[in-house]
Amino acid sequence: MRTLSFSGKFLAFLVLGLSVACAILPRLDVTYKSLPKASALEGKELYFKVIDERPTRDTIGPGAKRVFKDFAGNITLIVETGPEERLTAGMYGVRELFENAFTRYLENMGLKLAPEPKGGIPRLEVAIHDFTLDLPGSSWTARIVYKAEFSHDGKALIRQYQGEGEKLRISGLIQAHQVMSETFSDTIHQLDVRKMFSALVKR
Repeated sequence: MRTLSFSGKFLAFLVLGLSVACAILPRLDVTYKSLPKASALEGKELYFKVIDERPTRDTIGPGAKRVFKDFAGNITLIVETGPEERLTAGMYGVRELFENAFTRYLENMGLKLAPEPKGGIPRLEVAIHDFTLDLPGSSWTARIVYKAEFSHDGKALIRQYQGEGEKLRISGLIQAHQVMSETFSDTIHQLDVRKMFSALVKR
């Protein structure tokens, strides 16, 4: 009986230890601030695709790795639709993070997103070039770069967008989440799809 009791306690301790170890692994929370719905592109259709062309898949820079030890690479996406309206969309890799946020951004403009490319509708391809959080000194820094190619009827517009942010580290990872969230939302919203439609798509 004593052997069983000891084994049971040891197993419980082991499970608890593993649970605690998993719980303390750092994660990156990115909050995307959704814009209000608009009807400027209501009824228009678009095929949309995101590709990851970063030269390195490291999301965390050398300085930030001192704090984000054993970071698995997945990012928690939180969507904010109002001052007190927030929902956790899920945990994603970088490409899926962009895809989810851009889908919300485009649909909020009234666009219908086609599941597959087809003739007669424009195509938007977003290529991610950089998505990095770092801590080179006493401040967190965020850098995001992507290229957008909008094409229709043999014509194309190519634009590159870049966002950078910096926030002094005060406590734990709070400012890291904040600076990446602010930079992410701002850089996503730089893409002006309405101008692209006006330039290439006849009404």
